[in-house]
Amino acid sequence: MDAPAIDFALAPAVTITQACELAAKALAERGGRQGGVYFERSGRLRCQASAGGGHLQDGIPVSSGSHGLALRTGDEQIVRDADRHAQLVCLPLTVWDDVVGVLVLAAPEGHLGDTEVDRARALGLALSRRITELGGPPNERPGSRLAQHTAALAGLDDPGRIERTTLFAALDLAGMQSGVVLGRDGTGRFITRCSAGPLAGQLAALSGSAIDAIAEVVAGGASVALRERDLGEHLLPIPAALAPLAALGAQRAVVVPLVARGVALGALVLVDARDVLVGTDEIELLELLGSQAANSLRSAAALAELRVRATTDPLTGLGHRGMFHETLAASHRRPINTAVALCDIDLFKQVNDLRGHQEGDRALLAVAAALQSALRRGDSLYRLGGDEFAALLAVQSDDEALAAVERMRAAVLAANAGVTVSIGVAVPSVEETDSVLIGRADQALYAAKGAGRDGVAIAPPPPEPSAG
Repeated sequence: MDAPAIDFALAPAVTITQACELAAKALAERGGRQGGVYFERSGRLRCQASAGGGHLQDGIPVSSGSHGLALRTGDEQIVRDADRHAQLVCLPLTVWDDVVGVLVLAAPEGHLGDTEVDRARALGLALSRRITELGGPPNERPGSRLAQHTAALAGLDDPGRIERTTLFAALDLAGMQSGVVLGRDGTGRFITRCSAGPLAGQLAALSGSAIDAIAEVVAGGASVALRERDLGEHLLPIPAALAPLAALGAQRAVVVPLVARGVALGALVLVDARDVLVGTDEIELLELLGSQAANSLRSAAALAELRVRATTDPLTGLGHRGMFHETLAASHRRPINTAVALCDIDLFKQVNDLRGHQEGDRALLAVAAALQSALRRGDSLYRLGGDEFAALLAVQSDDEALAAVERMRAAVLAANAGVTVSIGVAVPSVEETDSVLIGRADQALYAAKGAGRDGVAIAPPPPEPSAG
C-alpha cells in the first residue's frame, strides 16, 4: 500500500481514536503481526489502539525500552533477532514538531520484511498528519490527572511540599493561572503558606482581615466561586469574602476548603485575570484534591509528632540519649571542636525519696530550663535519663569549655531549683573516638563530684600513644 493509499485508509477517521484504531488494524493485516498506537501520558506510554493477536504492554515508562527510546529521541527503533531480522519496530509520532507518541509493529514469532517496515514508516507519517489535522493528541481526562496528582501527594510527608504540590495540581485541574494555599498558624488563624502565578505576590500579601473573611466563608466545608465580576447593576454583588480577590483583578476565583475529618485545615484560593470557565465539574475535582491534601497534611502532622516523641524526652522536651549520640557523630563535620559536657543533679535520689517524685520532676524541669538558658548558639542539650544531662558545646579551647560549663552550673544555682549540679567536660583530641571522648567527660564528672559537688571539672587530654 503506497502513501496515498495509506492516507486514504485513514481518511474516514473523524476522531483521533478512530485514526489510531485504523492504523493499528492496517499494521496487523498480515497474520502473526501486532499493531499498536501509544501516546505519552504523565511519563508513561498509554496504548490508544491495538490489533492482532497476543498481548501488548501498556503504561510503559518513557525511560524504558525501545518504545521509550523512540519517544525520547524522535528516532525509529528497530529490534532485530540473531539473524538481523526485524522483530519490533517503534516509530515516533510527531505533531507540530513534538513527539507525542509511538507507532509499534511487532512480529512475536517470525520476522518482519523490509516491505513491512517501509509500510509501517509510511503509516506512521500518515497517522501523524491525521492526528495534526484532527487537532493534536487528545487531552488527558480530568479524572486521570486528579488520580496522578493524588498519587503524588500520597508519597509526601513534608507539609511544605504537600502544600506546594497541591497548589500546582489545583492550578492544573482548574486551568487557572494563580493561587495561594492558606493554612492555620499556632493560634488557629489562617495565614498564607505558598503562592504561585502572575498574582502570587498580591495573594501572598492579602491582609489579615481578607484572609479571615475567606476562612469564615469556608468554615462550613463548602466551596465558593466568583463566576462573574460585578460590572453592571443587573449582576449579583460579589460575595464580601471574595471582594479582595476581585480587587486584585481576578475575573474568576475559586476558594476550596482543605477539610480532614470535618476540620478545615486550610483553603485553596485560585484566581485568574482571564474570563476562564470554572464549572461545577472543575470545582468537584478541586474539592476531591483538597480532601486528599488535607488528609496528607493531617498524616504529616501525626508523623511529625511521632518523630518528636521518638527523639525527645517526654518530661523536658530535650533530645534523648539516641539523639545525643547521633548529633555528636555528625558534629565531626563542623570546623570547630565539639566538647562533651556531662551533668548530674547532686543527691537527686534524696530529692525523690524525701520530697516525692512530683518534686523530683519539678527539679528536673527547672534544671533543664536553667542549663538551656546558659547555652550559646550552636550548643545543644540532652537528657540521657534519670538525673543525667549532656551538652554538646562548640568551643575552641579548654578554657572556653571550662567557662561554658561554669555558666551552666551557675545558671542552675541562680534558678533556685533547690538542687545543685556537678559537670564534667572533655574537649576532643585528634582522631579520638566518641566513646573515648564521652568516657573522659564521665571521668571529669566524677572528679567534680569527688571535689565536693556543685562544681565543674575538665578532663585532661588523653595520653599520647606509645611509640612502641
